[in-house]
Amino acid sequence: MPEQLIAKYTAELKLSEYDARGICDDKETVGYFESLIAHTSNYKAAANWLLGPVRSSLNEQGLDWKDFPIPPQTLSRLIQMVDEGRLSFSIAAGRIFPELVKEPSRQPLDIAVALNLIQSSDTAEISAWIEQALAGMPDKVSEYRKGKKGLIGLFVGEVKKLSRGKADPKLTNQLLLEKLENQAQA
Repeated sequence: MPEQLIAKYTAELKLSEYDARGICDDKETVGYFESLIAHTSNYKAAANWLLGPVRSSLNEQGLDWKDFPIPPQTLSRLIQMVDEGRLSFSIAAGRIFPELVKEPSRQPLDIAVALNLIQSSDTAEISAWIEQALAGMPDKVSEYRKGKKGLIGLFVGEVKKLSRGKADPKLTNQLLLEKLENQAQA
C-alpha cells in the first residue's frame, strides 16, 4: 500500500520521492495529509508543513497524530495566507502556527491580525522602510555600489527589522534593487 501511495503522490501530486516517503511513513500522517489536500491544491506546501513544523511540534510535545489539535482545514487556511503573500512562511511557522497549536479553534487570519503580522505589499510603505534602512548605512550603500552585491541581504534584513517582518520580501528585494541601481546611475 505505501508504495502505491508513493507512486500516486509523485506522479499525480508531483511531490518528490523524499516527501512522498515521509508522508507515507505511517497511516496517521497519510490520513492527515489526505484531509489537508482536500482543502488545498498546494500539495508541496502541504507536504512541507507536515514534514516540517507539524512533525516538529508533534515530536517536541510527544504527541501522536490523533492528538494533533489543528484541523486540516485550518492548516490549509494558513497555507493559503502564505500562498497569497499575506504572511511569509517564517512568520506563519514561527508565530501563527504555535498560536494555533495552543488555540486550535482560532483562525490564522484572526491571529495574524491580532499580532499585527499581515505582510505589507504597499509599495509606498516598503519604500519608506527602504529609505530609512539605506539612510542608516551610507557606507554599506557605497560598498554595494562599488560591487559588493552580497550586501543586498543586509539591506533586506534591515528593512525586515524596521517593518517588524511585515514587508513583503519579494517586493522589498525588487524595490531595493531598483533604488540602489537608480541611485547608482544618478
